[in-house]
Formats: sequence, structure tokens, C-alpha cells
Amino acid sequence: MFSISPATPNPEIAGKTLINDPPKSILKRQQTIRNSKRSVSINLLLEVLKSVDADVFSLQNVKADEEKGQNPLADLADGLGMKYAFAESWAPDFGNAILSKWPIKQSRVQKICNDDDFRNVLKVTIEVPGAGEVDLHCTHLDHLDEDWRLKQIGAILGSSEQQPHILAAGLNTLDETDYSAERWNDIVKYHEENGKPRPRADVMRLLKEKQYMDAKDFAGDQTEAVVVVAKGQGVQGTCKYGTRVDYILASPGSPYKCLPGSYAVMSSKGTSDHHIVKVDIVKDSKVEHTDRIQRPKKRVVKIERGSTTGIWKIN
Repeated sequence: MFSISPATPNPEIAGKTLINDPPKSILKRQQTIRNSKRSVSINLLLEVLKSVDADVFSLQNVKADEEKGQNPLADLADGLGMKYAFAESWAPDFGNAILSKWPIKQSRVQKICNDDDFRNVLKVTIEVPGAGEVDLHCTHLDHLDEDWRLKQIGAILGSSEQQPHILAAGLNTLDETDYSAERWNDIVKYHEENGKPRPRADVMRLLKEKQYMDAKDFAGDQTEAVVVVAKGQGVQGTCKYGTRVDYILASPGSPYKCLPGSYAVMSSKGTSDHHIVKVDIVKDSKVEHTDRIQRPKKRVVKIERGSTTGIWKIN
């Protein structure tokens, strides 16, 4: 199991990545980890992430201060007993990270769209026991402009289509099939009344045309009461507005498939303004294996702006 997340480059150090040494101890002191919107006790975040029981986590907009030994991110990885890769993004010392209990063989950053765009894709290759190498791509698309998001995802697809991968991303777009016509109209009205751009679903339509597999299609019965599903909506929301904007998708050539019944949304318990998305993934040849379906063990997790999304399971 493991997690994935988006990346954003520092204008001065675009594309900078770091792979750390193996963690050596468990965190014992109180610290605060910051994302772009809030400060959270690292011990509380550790408690939440440990409860997810993931083998890999993907984090966004977290702080890793180079002058302080990449802390507090390094201490978070240390407390989880994981290795990590970090890509500086939208501001000095802030960026996206992937934490893994398994070896991170390679970490690279790709700028998306053009030089005016500060966002990027963090691409990591992880050596998973019994499964081999797994390529995970993490990104965080623009939060306002769907036309710009289309350019961003187009650039990502142009560089990624030849390599099977899992895309765990904060796409900041909607999937119109998640909502009834009445619910969609309510979302549009809310955006208009609050001066927000009109909601669109072009990015997800494009990904479906490219035959990306949406982990949501493998949802189970696991629902937390704190994660409210609005009337006329067929899936749990992942952000404070109640809509789904965080996704786990597998490229059409990926040998890894979502385990039926394993997709779920969990509360981030105040550590983020997004909730935790999780799903178990197995090799294609084992998806229908009865024992694997009945006894899921591990998950991958993506943290979007401090939220979590899961995407990996292995015996």
C-alpha cells in the first residue's frame, strides 16, 4: 500500500528533489507541521496517518526546511518509519513529498505546461516487494481556471502516456457523473453566489477518454459519518465544499488495478481541509482473487493540501 501527492516547484530551485536516508528513530518531541492553510501538531498528524495503516503516503504543501534538516517533514517520515522524496514547489521550503516504507529507487520532477506555470509533477519509482517497480505520479492542478487545468493535464499526459503509472492528484476539477442534475445545479449556484469560477468537468472527461481507471468505481461500504455525502451525489466529497476534487487514477497501460470494494474516503480529523482518499491496489492478475478481496491489508495514501489519498495494497 502507498500514497501519492502533487508537487509545486520553487521558482528559484525548480525541479529540486531530495531522497533521504532511512529514518532512524521514532518522533518523541512535539512539533508543528505546516501547509499553506494551517498549522497542525505533528503528533496529531502522525496519529491520523498511522490509523490509515499505509505503506506509502503522498503529501502536498508541507514544509521541509533545508536549513533545519528538512524538518518538520523529516521528523514526520521518521515517526512513521519511512523514507521520503521531496520536491520544493510554490514557495521556499514548501512542496510535495512521498513517504514510503519501501525503497524509493528514483524521484524526478517535471514542469508542466510552460515556464509561467509554477506547478509540476513529482514522479517516483518505488520497489514494492513481490510486485516490482511501481511508478507513481503526483500533481496538483490550478485551483481556479479549468482551461489552464486542461493545458496542465495535457502536458502531463504528453510526457506520461508511454510509462504505465498511477496518478494520485488534486485535480481541482469535478466529475459530472458524481452528481445528479439537481445537485450539479446547486453546485453551480453556490459557485456563482460566492464569486467562484463556474464548475466544469473537462479534465475528468479527457482522462476518461484516455481510459484512465478511476478508483472511485471500486467503492465499498466503508463510510465515516463525519464525511457527509450530499443529496444527489453518488460519492463522498473530499474537500470542505462537499465535492470530489482529489483522485486516484491508473493509466490504461498500468498492470495495477484497484481492489473491488476498497475505495473509501476517511476523515482527516482536522489535520487538513481535504479528507483522506484510499484504495487498495493489486496486480491485474490478482484482482479477482477471492482471498485478496476479502482480506485487504494495506493501503496507499495521498495527502492533498494536508489531506490523504490511498493507493496501494500488497500481501
